Amino acid sequence: MQITLKRDDIAEVLSRIQGLTGKKTSLAITENVLLKTFENGITLSATDLETGFEGAYPADVETFGEIAINARKITEIVKNFPTNDISIQELENRWIEISSEKVEYHIVGMDPEEFPHIPKVDNLEFVVTDSSAFRKMIEKSVAIGVAGNEKRVHMLGALLTFLKTPDGRKILRMVSTDLKRLSKVDYRLQPETELADGLTGEGVIVPKKGLTEISKFLESEGNIEIGIKDNHFIVKKENEYAIVNLLEGAFPPYEDVLAVDPEYDIVFDRHQLQMMLKRMTILTSEDYRGVIFHFNDNEFTIRTVNALLGESRETMDISYAGEPKEIAFNPRYFLEAIGFMSKDNVILNIRDEKNPCIVRSENDEDYINLIMPMKI
Repeated sequence: MQITLKRDDIAEVLSRIQGLTGKKTSLAITENVLLKTFENGITLSATDLETGFEGAYPADVETFGEIAINARKITEIVKNFPTNDISIQELENRWIEISSEKVEYHIVGMDPEEFPHIPKVDNLEFVVTDSSAFRKMIEKSVAIGVAGNEKRVHMLGALLTFLKTPDGRKILRMVSTDLKRLSKVDYRLQPETELADGLTGEGVIVPKKGLTEISKFLESEGNIEIGIKDNHFIVKKENEYAIVNLLEGAFPPYEDVLAVDPEYDIVFDRHQLQMMLKRMTILTSEDYRGVIFHFNDNEFTIRTVNALLGESRETMDISYAGEPKEIAFNPRYFLEAIGFMSKDNVILNIRDEKNPCIVRSENDEDYINLIMPMKI
């Protein structure tokens, strides 16, 4: 194999795949990127055995072939290469020469036949959606992470489903939970959108790790295509696609817990609440995470007591005429949820110390968070 390509065509994508090739797997070959020629260019493939990526890029191809190159080393070489034109040639015994007129590298490749198979996505019906909107859905969902030793499927992954609302709207929905909190993110599709097979009904569970890798390839503009093939979730754009192994299992029912009783709604200025909670986290720690929310007679007070650091208290005037209530929460959960909101006001729907708090923006039901109270 002998090719010449442009540094600017592959430098960024090589950096993005480091999240896949940098993971430890049972196969050493996954630390490599597979480079394969076709008539007018090359394909670059990477996988961590759970998530796969493949992209096509232009190149001048003198002789055809395929090689597996250490992903970290080829990325460093390309990123720092002194010229935009890069020549790559396979030599004997899987040695690879990467060169230009004044610089030359020789590195050892691996047998491309050992590279894991990444399923093709031909002859598949896709649903078109906005790239930026889908990336934001992922960001909001994977913010609810889990511990590395977690085994429960519904916590390792996010539920992805298409559905029709009672008023006829078509929605792409992503739901994520760690049992202490839950987020529901809706993206409103165009009325003419055909709902994809495999995503309707109960939907599918996509690993959060895979979604994180997918988000790295999503642009701030333009459209992407998403679909299901066998037990894989696929995201595709013009010259690239990512494919993720779905998780097998059931996502617990969540609709009822997100039901809102307006009687318990309390409206806050988003920025004011956000800064108040930030100040309160100063004296929280791994051992003392909770703060006390106190509501009484148009006044909201939060306080924390940390035996190792000290204590703090702050009060805000609000519109509240209900019975006095005092409930403990982890303020960081509220900060993460509110951080994704942009409306001026946020609403906390708080019933009592036994029921979760539902957090949403005023006049916006597309992003809703549920946060469980703490026991102190």
